[in-house]
Amino acid sequence: MSNDSRIHVKSWLRLKHLVLLVTLDESRNLHSTARHMNMSQPAASKMLKDIETFFGMTLFRRQPRAMEVTDAGRLLVRYARSVLNDTDRLIDDLVSLREGGHGKLAIGAVPGAAPLVLPQAITAIKARRPQLAVSLVENSSDRLLVDLEYKRLDVAIGRFTDAAQRHLFDFVPLQAEPVSVVVRAGHPLCEGMPGLGEVIRWPWVLHPMRSPMRGLFEAALAEAGVPSPRNVVETTSTQTTLQMVGASDAIALLPTSVLRTAVSAGAFAALPLTIGEPLGYYGVLTRKREEVPALVGEFIDMLLARGD
Repeated sequence: MSNDSRIHVKSWLRLKHLVLLVTLDESRNLHSTARHMNMSQPAASKMLKDIETFFGMTLFRRQPRAMEVTDAGRLLVRYARSVLNDTDRLIDDLVSLREGGHGKLAIGAVPGAAPLVLPQAITAIKARRPQLAVSLVENSSDRLLVDLEYKRLDVAIGRFTDAAQRHLFDFVPLQAEPVSVVVRAGHPLCEGMPGLGEVIRWPWVLHPMRSPMRGLFEAALAEAGVPSPRNVVETTSTQTTLQMVGASDAIALLPTSVLRTAVSAGAFAALPLTIGEPLGYYGVLTRKREEVPALVGEFIDMLLARGD
């Protein structure tokens, strides 16, 4: 694309175009999209047609029951989400400055990072910047990286779950993450040396299939020739997992670092089972080809210092 073409795109494309694309991708219905944007359906249809004419590509195919996004449309929607989230963040930052605030830091982290380096780093940056607003989201790596890509997060502590993600994010390793098979204190399985064939007959609370921890579990079962458990509740919430395990005979697979914190109260125990090797190193993830803001860089330095 020539430089003139790039300038032409930048001068023509508007935020309202991006809102239309994202809203239509979510609803797959022009009538719902028009209502959400407080405009008539013909006006929404014309706007979509204008965007498609400008780029010379079909972005959504009109189907009898729903709009179907094309590959080109998917690419533009991905860009639109990123820009709109960035715009939301700009508005929040400007409001914060106008009201005398001192900035905001949005962090995402895998559960294993929460009991270790993360609280120390957050405490350190808050000591240096007491008025800084910090938000922390705990989730599996695959979901964190979606939020990081679409700029809902400033930085994530996790790991790659797909080779293609290496083209989107920079990665600095922190720590390896061993996992433990966790039950409530006094669970019947604590009285013996259960094997995989026995524990899969009990209820389980596990991460979804796409998560690295679940992949580790399923690989260990396959290697041992043991089928997957059938009685499973899936969640990425560590707190929900601990509550369910503590209140029932359910079993969970959790980072050993999480268990250490819980065991100190005597509420949980680790079964004498080894599930594969430790998960690969988790680390600090940021968006490629994007300048890291000074605040985020300061926080990353604190993370790395404590990770060592």
